[in-house]
Amino acid sequence: MTSAIDPQPAAAKRQSPIRGVPPTPELLSDGIAQLLDEVDSVLSSALWAFERGGDNHTTWLLYDAAALRHCCRLLFEIQHAAEAELELAVRTLWRSHTESWLVAMYIHFGGFPALERVVQDSRRNFEALNSDIHDFTEKLAADKKAARAAARKVDEANTGISLWNAANPDARQKPLHVAPRAPQLAPNDVALSDIIDLYGTYEPQPLAVSEIVDALTKWAPEKGFSLESLRPIYHLYRMQSTTGAHPTLTVLDSYFEPGEKWRTLPSLVTGTISGTALAGALHATAFLAGRILGERDSPTPVADGLRLWLDPEPTGHAAWSTHM
Repeated sequence: MTSAIDPQPAAAKRQSPIRGVPPTPELLSDGIAQLLDEVDSVLSSALWAFERGGDNHTTWLLYDAAALRHCCRLLFEIQHAAEAELELAVRTLWRSHTESWLVAMYIHFGGFPALERVVQDSRRNFEALNSDIHDFTEKLAADKKAARAAARKVDEANTGISLWNAANPDARQKPLHVAPRAPQLAPNDVALSDIIDLYGTYEPQPLAVSEIVDALTKWAPEKGFSLESLRPIYHLYRMQSTTGAHPTLTVLDSYFEPGEKWRTLPSLVTGTISGTALAGALHATAFLAGRILGERDSPTPVADGLRLWLDPEPTGHAAWSTHM
């Protein structure tokens, strides 16, 4: 078992690239591997093992760790999608990573009250889905009942028409009525009440990404992670949504072949963003790991080195900087 004092495996102790060195695919891949090793080693140590049923602080620490784990997993999958040249997977995963990182930052710097807000938003989402499922199931049952009643009336009417046609073969035959179609869908048996019950007495309340960004901007100077607004990261998140995660016109335009005639191609004609996505996700995850793990006195040389390597220059011209 690796000790809590020196949790870094030998492979993770290689020196991180220095500032000014371009983030090549090889350096990014190596940095990701080292960072994931460091995070896993620390979070698997005794320092991050807690008894069940702990107090609010312990609960917050557990979710703090889980949020970091989630960002690390997304970083890992972005890397593999990039290596497989799955451009849309990279874009979608990067967008998910940005949102997950913002939520992780919100939980970490906002403490247990911020975690409670995430709980409220989770409950709201499940309750809204559960309500929609319930409403649809009731409507489906009502539509089936109405269709069956209408079908019986049509059957009765058609029986009468058939008898009349048979009794009057020389007369102009009356057409039969078409029976209405009954819905064939099965009721949705997904039960979300058990999941909703896990949220206890928390009232449902939405928590928008924009609200999270505003809160982080407010906390940043006090918590010591930025002197600038984080609003540009929200803009990045929205751009990620419109250039990959959602089938916007911009995305569909990316399938048109340039030339005199309009044709569509099997893959995007726009350039890849894999390098940008990997560097951005690695920088964000390294920063998060350094704060979450470092604030519990776990050494994070890999995370700190990667953050320094990938930090934007603190000139005021970058969209966001961790420099103080």
